[in-house]
Amino acid sequence: GWPVLAFLDTHEPGKPEPPYPPHCEKGSGEEKLVPELEWLETHPHATLIQKDCINGFIGSIDVDTGNNSLISWINQHKLEALVVVGICTDICVMDFVVTMVSARNHDMVPTLKDIAVYTEGCSTFDLSAEMAAQQGLPKTAIHPQKIAHHVGLYTMAERGAFIASTILM
Repeated sequence: GWPVLAFLDTHEPGKPEPPYPPHCEKGSGEEKLVPELEWLETHPHATLIQKDCINGFIGSIDVDTGNNSLISWINQHKLEALVVVGICTDICVMDFVVTMVSARNHDMVPTLKDIAVYTEGCSTFDLSAEMAAQQGLPKTAIHPQKIAHHVGLYTMAERGAFIASTILM
């Protein structure tokens, strides 16, 4: 089977990640895989990395050693392509993909050629002005789902990722 890597958004309780409200705090259950993906926890070809920030590349860096477990994983498997899926298209997915394009362009992952974003495996959230106000969030928290999703996809494509609605194996 193919190697699979999944990031688990995992934050220490009470440690903020501005501008976002608390989310995926340890012990909340939000930091766990959705039931449909729990099989990854025991799959022999799956690697799970806990990250405490929106960018999986940055979240893969060991602050004590400077080692990046993501880069090591890609290089160990000599991957030529990444197929990326995830939530939220315009936040976590986009930050990760744009950073990976730069890492590839700077030969940090010598075998990596292509980074594809599978659109059917990505989504983002909707937060209306009314909902933001009810939650005491600033107006900058307003997040129109359709627009945000497409802006994320556009930005990733513009930076050098492939946007794919089908994957051929």
